Amino acid sequence: MRTRAAKLPWALAGVLLVLLPRFLPPVWGLSADAAQVLGIFLGTVLLWLAVDVSWPSVLCLLALSLLPGVGTGAVLSASFGNATIWFLVFSFLLTYALSETGFLRRVALAFLSNRFAAKSPLAFGFMFLLAVLVLGSFIAPTVTFLLFFALHREAAEALGLKPGSALMKALMVGTACVTSVSCAMTPIAHTFPLMALGFYEAATGETISYLSYLRIGLPAGLLLFACTCLLLWLGFGRKIREENANPGALRLAAPGPLSRGEVFSALVFFLVVLAWLLTGILPDALGKLGALGTVWPAMAGVLLLSALPLGGKPPLDLKRGLSQGVSWVSILLCAAALALGKYVAAEEYGMTRGVGELLKPLMSSLGAAGVTAVLIAATVLMTNLISNIVTTTVMYNLAAAILPALAVAGAAVPMKTAAILVGMCASLAFATPPAIAHVALAAGSDWAGPGDMLRYGGVLALLSVAAVLVFALL
Repeated sequence: MRTRAAKLPWALAGVLLVLLPRFLPPVWGLSADAAQVLGIFLGTVLLWLAVDVSWPSVLCLLALSLLPGVGTGAVLSASFGNATIWFLVFSFLLTYALSETGFLRRVALAFLSNRFAAKSPLAFGFMFLLAVLVLGSFIAPTVTFLLFFALHREAAEALGLKPGSALMKALMVGTACVTSVSCAMTPIAHTFPLMALGFYEAATGETISYLSYLRIGLPAGLLLFACTCLLLWLGFGRKIREENANPGALRLAAPGPLSRGEVFSALVFFLVVLAWLLTGILPDALGKLGALGTVWPAMAGVLLLSALPLGGKPPLDLKRGLSQGVSWVSILLCAAALALGKYVAAEEYGMTRGVGELLKPLMSSLGAAGVTAVLIAATVLMTNLISNIVTTTVMYNLAAAILPALAVAGAAVPMKTAAILVGMCASLAFATPPAIAHVALAAGSDWAGPGDMLRYGGVLALLSVAAVLVFALL
């Protein structure tokens, strides 16, 4: 981790990139305004990568506000006024309610306490990771990982297994990898897919339905889950059998009786998800409500959970949820990225058109399948080395710059498909600690190390390129 002194040169370079183009003559044939936008983009990305993600996001919003003819109101509308931001906020609150009422833990234990899981260590490991996949498909990746991180520790203690255990190492590596796979499978409560879909909606005014996303994300995610289990079996299977742990004797602390708060929070969440899916499958079924977009079901769910008292209090304490259940740093970063993406892609600055024309000769010979493969591979590679949000921002804007020019040359890849692929592939971070928080937590635990994540996560990243490409081309 860089010290404050080591970060200072990067901070100065980033701030200068953001601010100096206002006072310099235009370069590379760009207009003065376009040069400012390019400087803000490059400077902000550098600061996010090398310094911090919080104050550079504020600097980005301020710098965009100073663009000629833009102003603070327009930037705030493009950032915090974007529906994606409030979708995330309300989704965080819904999953916080599920966690606080104990419903998530109850569902997880249902996977781990059945007869099949008790048959053998390998069966237990499979059910553990399947629970991660199922719950992770609907809740934020950090919540998913922390829930199963605690269950992992509890299971190790109950089985009498210490650090160095093959079963526990496989489960720690697998939990981190499957958490990322589940984040890519659906856009529900997942920041990176929602950002990419939000970029597309802001640029075109069109909404990408969840059904369109699931047509690629669901089968690709299931295939990658199978690949994860196979890799872990090949790497740890023999040692796990030799370890001879007895999951049949496992006794995890069971939750108390099913409460009304649990039932109600689960019912509300189910109805919210159903409304999201119906919007994509039967867009006319919800009438005027369907035309309101994807935020209203989550908003209505939060209202019900926080306003209706059950047993003397509502399932969701909204004040506590807003302070503890919402990752506001992630929200700020996402808001800045959405605003940045809007102005980088804006036609009046001509940046995307210029980049597209520059890369057109290189990419046009690849054809549509080749361009899709390059987009997937570049996004997966980048997201395994640097921040997912930065990857989403950079790769979406590169796609928006390149694809229209390539369409003219006959290598047509729909921008709608590109947005889905960028959101999915930006979630597929497995290999290195800088990629995403839960990989860093797994690599820094007593149960697995950076080498384990690099070895298994790196192979899975390579497999994910092929898996996503197959379903993207179908």
